[in-house]
Amino acid sequence: MATALEIPVLTGPRVTLRPHTLDDLGPVLERCLDPESVRWTTVPSPYTEDMARDYLARISQPSPDQISWAIEQDQDYVGSIDLRPVAGEGERRCGDVGFVTHPQARGRGVMTEAVALVIDHAFGSLGWELLVWQANVGNVASYKPMWRNGFPVPLAVPALLDHRGTLLDGWHSVLEPDMPRHPRQTWDEAHAALLQDMTTSRRPG
Repeated sequence: MATALEIPVLTGPRVTLRPHTLDDLGPVLERCLDPESVRWTTVPSPYTEDMARDYLARISQPSPDQISWAIEQDQDYVGSIDLRPVAGEGERRCGDVGFVTHPQARGRGVMTEAVALVIDHAFGSLGWELLVWQANVGNVASYKPMWRNGFPVPLAVPALLDHRGTLLDGWHSVLEPDMPRHPRQTWDEAHAALLQDMTTSRRPG
């Protein structure tokens, strides 16, 4: 059986990543009911307080399947971010990162800092050899903190992601430890590439 992954507290200049607690129930329910969260994630819809309570009970404990942090700024919950190892033979050396921002915290740069802390943990403490980010084609806002942290412009992969039973085209980008941790191109250049994918996608999000 795989060893459970601990949930360490990670601290940056503006945000702290910590285990979730029941005190996060209200804001977690708010962000799971937010239309943009429903559109771009696989959170069940409709979503109930009991679902949020069960979710917090599950992700607040160490698990072999993921590390899930609450993102805190000025003692307020502002989102969640996860690392999920990819199962395979031998030691797990790679995985993917996923996140969701509370609607009131969008546009404040909190996810850029949270992603940076998680990358450091994945490549440092966990010793992973690569980190994967994926999102539905069209979820431009999700890519921006990845762009700021050095993830290359993603590839558009047909029918990559299962979104509530429907296969949608997805964006896929990979970061390795020796790659630069800053943008490879301007945001205008990256955004233009994303818009091109959105224009040609057969199954956008």
